[in-house]
Amino acid sequence: MATATQSQPAKEIFHFINSPATAIHEALTGLTEHNPFLSYSPAHKIVYRSDLEEFRKDHVTTIGCAGGGHEPMFSGFVGHNFLSAYVSGSIFASPTAAQMFEAIVMCTPPPSPDRGSPGTLLVVGNYTGDILNAGLAITRATAAGYNVRFVPVGDDVAVGRKKGGKVGRRGLSGHLVGLKCACAMAERGVGLEKVAEVMESIARNVGTVGVAFDRVALPNAILTEVQTLPPDTIELGMGAHGEPGLQQISPVPSPMELTKRMITLLTNMEDEDRAFIPFSGDREDDGEVVLLVNSLGSTSDEALARFAELGIQELESQGFKVSRLTLGALVTSLKMSGFGFTLWRLPASKGGEVLSREEALDLWDSHVDVVAWRQ
Repeated sequence: MATATQSQPAKEIFHFINSPATAIHEALTGLTEHNPFLSYSPAHKIVYRSDLEEFRKDHVTTIGCAGGGHEPMFSGFVGHNFLSAYVSGSIFASPTAAQMFEAIVMCTPPPSPDRGSPGTLLVVGNYTGDILNAGLAITRATAAGYNVRFVPVGDDVAVGRKKGGKVGRRGLSGHLVGLKCACAMAERGVGLEKVAEVMESIARNVGTVGVAFDRVALPNAILTEVQTLPPDTIELGMGAHGEPGLQQISPVPSPMELTKRMITLLTNMEDEDRAFIPFSGDREDDGEVVLLVNSLGSTSDEALARFAELGIQELESQGFKVSRLTLGALVTSLKMSGFGFTLWRLPASKGGEVLSREEALDLWDSHVDVVAWRQ
């Protein structure tokens, strides 16, 4: 007599890890063991610059907070002229309020009768968990007497004003642009209010759009229930955790056509729903930009370089000048097959902004001593 058997989930190996529960801890342990300028607090999954105890005495400190799975953000950007510390959550999950509070305490010198604390800037991407937990941590820290400024960053132009509503845009890689400059200012001894003002100003002038062939599979040791795309299809504007994008496109367009479509989403001021980067239309005044080309995980440098070339050509055809270019795996989504363009509108040549164009580029060019930034 035949007996019924219950089918088991199909086992799949998606990632080279021991266990999803310990993957982030093991990765951060390995990172800091091989880089002496970094230290690690395993109890709260905080990576911090090894000279933090001395640095925090007379410098504003900067903290980046994010879920794991997006490495090298932010662990690869801790060090000289960049972040003071990084707080990591589990894979695709915000760090807790308790973790963030401990990072604030770690970045603040002990009270001194003759000298106050320079203060701390805390930055997260615009996601509900990160915003909520950061708010709780900062409320607790403020009540305890700590001087903290908070800047959430949302730069995804795929999420228009109608769809974003009060929640706003998702955070992708725009906060790296702001932090590159704000952290350089902190390293030079600039005060907290100015450092935070620069971070906010750059966040208002940056936009990102990504594209991917498929949603990422989570490392849960079984076949993940992920809504896959049809064959010969890409999704324009897909989120960093596989959130729905702006449009599915089939057949896959040529690299040139895809680049034109993505860059236009960033620069088109006639699209009132997505015209987030405030270009004036006067290219002589505010037509200089910084371009980042980011791998979402498995896209090679060779492919990124080709898209970078096409991106520069498209921007130049629209009258822009690309003053700086950075490419590589900066903000990933595990091993997602895709890439993104991030565009920063540099300050206008006529002035009247938080930074002058020359100051902005000087901060951008500041040499850093971190694991992952491409100089």
